[in-house]
Amino acid sequence: KSLKAIGKNQAFYRASLIKGGIAGLFSAGAASVMATPKDQPQQFDEVYDLVIIGAGGAGLSAGGHAAEDGMKVLILEKMSFPGGSSAISGGQWAAAGTPFQKAENIVDSEELFIKDMMEVGHGVCDPELVKAFVSASGREHDWMTKTSGMKPIKVMVNSGMSVPRSHRYNSSKVTMFYYEYAKKMGAKIVMNAKAEHLLWDNDKKEITGVSVSDKNGNIKNYGSKNGVLLATGGFARNPKLLAKYSPGSKDAVAISGGGTTGDGLLMAQEYGADVADVAYVKPTYGFTLNPKHVSDKSSVFYAGALIVNNKGKRFIRENDSYMTIGEAALAQDKGQSFMVFDETIRVQALPKDPREPRFMGEKGKTDFGFVGNTIEEVAQKAGIDPKALRATVDDYNANAPKGTDSLGRNTLAGGYGKPIALTEAPFVIIPATACLLSTYCGLKVNKDLQVLDVFGEPIKGLYAAGEVCGGFHGQSSMSGTGFAKAFSLGRLAYESMTQKK
Repeated sequence: KSLKAIGKNQAFYRASLIKGGIAGLFSAGAASVMATPKDQPQQFDEVYDLVIIGAGGAGLSAGGHAAEDGMKVLILEKMSFPGGSSAISGGQWAAAGTPFQKAENIVDSEELFIKDMMEVGHGVCDPELVKAFVSASGREHDWMTKTSGMKPIKVMVNSGMSVPRSHRYNSSKVTMFYYEYAKKMGAKIVMNAKAEHLLWDNDKKEITGVSVSDKNGNIKNYGSKNGVLLATGGFARNPKLLAKYSPGSKDAVAISGGGTTGDGLLMAQEYGADVADVAYVKPTYGFTLNPKHVSDKSSVFYAGALIVNNKGKRFIRENDSYMTIGEAALAQDKGQSFMVFDETIRVQALPKDPREPRFMGEKGKTDFGFVGNTIEEVAQKAGIDPKALRATVDDYNANAPKGTDSLGRNTLAGGYGKPIALTEAPFVIIPATACLLSTYCGLKVNKDLQVLDVFGEPIKGLYAAGEVCGGFHGQSSMSGTGFAKAFSLGRLAYESMTQKK
C-alpha cells in the first residue's frame, strides 16, 4: 500500500477507537474493554475556562497565572493537601543567565544550558522541547523571585552542568508561594478529588472535561472551555507501571509525592497518547540507607569522592549523572556501594550543597558511615577488603588528576572541576543507595505541550506539564531541571492552551 493509503487507514483506526471505543471495532458480543474514551455528559456539573488536574508545582503555576489573567480556573487534587513532588523535592531550580549568577561572576547562557541538557540526555531529548523549557525556566524564575521576594540559598553546580546554575530553594516555601498565589488570584482548588476519566466531545473531536470522584465515591463531571491540563506527576509509586517501564528501579526506594501513581499517563492513554523516555527511568544516587527525605542525600562524589562496591572496586565514573550512577549502583552485588573521600574533599564539599553538613560537618565525624586515619583502617570498619580499596585509591590518585583515569573521570561534576587525589586523613566511607525521586519521562508532547498520539498527532484539547511529560530529559537528567520543569512548563502550558502571547 502507498504511504498515503496507510496514513488514511491509521487516521480511520484512531477515529474509530475514539468514536466507539476499542470494543466498537469488533462484534457486539465481544467482551467489554475498559480503556475506552468516555463521552461527555449532556450537561456538565460545572464549567470552567480552564480545568487542571494536579495541585503540584505545574498545576499551581498554570492555575495561578491563568487566574491572574481573569480566567475561571479549577485545580483538582486527589490528595488531601497540595504540593505534590515539588514540595518535597531538593528545591534546585536550573536557570541560565540569572542576576544571582551574574552577582557571583558566573557566565552562563541559554545556549550553554541547552547544550548541556542535550549532552546529558545523550541527544535523545527533543531539541525543540529543550529550547522551550530552557527559555521558560529563566522567564518563570525571574517572575517567581521578583513576585515572591525569595532569593536562592545558594547557586551551585551539580549533575550535568558546565557552570553553577542550580538555584537552591526551600522547595516547600516555593510551592506554597504558588499555592497561595493561585488562591489569591481566584483559582478554585479542590482536594480529595480524584480524576477518573477524561471526557470527549464526539462532535468537536476533542477533550472537553474530566470525570472526578470525591472521597465518598460521588462523581462530578467538570467541563473546560480551553481543554484539560494534566499536571499529575509521574508514576514512582505505581509498582505495576514501574515493572512495565523500569524493572531496574524495582529495588529503589520511592521518595516522591504520594499521588505519583501514573493517573494522568493512564487517562491519556485511553485516547491513544504516546510516551517518551520511558526506557530511561533511573533512580538517583547518593542517599543514605533507608532514606525518608531528599535531605538524606549527599553529592560528595561531585566534590571528588570515589564510589566503590563491596569489593572495593570502582564501577562508574563519578562525574556521570546521578541517575546513571544510581542504576549502576543498584546492579552491584547485594545492591551495595560506598562513597569514599578524604579531609580535603570533605572541606570542599561542605559549601557546595546545604545538605552536606549533615553528613560531614565535623572533621573525623559522621553519623552515616565510618572514619579512619588510613584507607585500610576505614575500609576494615566498613567491611571492605582493605588491600582492594587501597589499590583502587592508589590507581585513582596516580591517574585521575592527570586526566588518565581508567574509567574516564576528567571532571568533578558534569563538565566542571578537576579530579584531585585522596591523600589527607582522616578518611571517610559512607554507604549509599539510589532512590526514585521522579520518573523523568511520560506523555509525549510537542513544544506547545499538546499531548501527542501514537501517530504523532495532537490529541485536541489535551495538554500536559511537569513530571507527567516526557521528551525533555532523554537518557538522563540534569540537576534542577525537574523542579524547574514543573513551574515553568505549567505557565507555558496555560499560555499554549489559551494562545496567550
